[in-house]
Amino acid sequence: MTDPREKQTTVHSARPWGDIFMVVRNQKCSVDLTEVKPGERASLHSHAIRHELFHFMDEGAVLEIDGKLFHPKAHEEFMIKPGQKHRFWAEDRIFRMLVVSFGEWRAEDQIRHEDDYGRKGETLKL
Repeated sequence: MTDPREKQTTVHSARPWGDIFMVVRNQKCSVDLTEVKPGERASLHSHAIRHELFHFMDEGAVLEIDGKLFHPKAHEEFMIKPGQKHRFWAEDRIFRMLVVSFGEWRAEDQIRHEDDYGRKGETLKL
């Protein structure tokens, strides 16, 4: 498995007053701000079509990709490829991440493999 942190698409621009992280520019994509509650976990899932870029805004997350665990730092990124099983959870504090989806975003593209809330195999509902 290649390291999902190898391809960094975000450009960091340092300014005298702070920092800008240019996550997406001039690309067709969908962007979500995801917040995860302490002790809660997303389903283990994959996508057939879309790539997802996870840009972690806070620390405190655990990310699983194809059975490998990561503990992202703030502003660390991971590219999830179609077919890769992945999920994320918050250990003891809330965390936020930007999810940038490349390719057509469709609810039926998500396949749930495991789920803590009894939704395994169900289609994603918005």
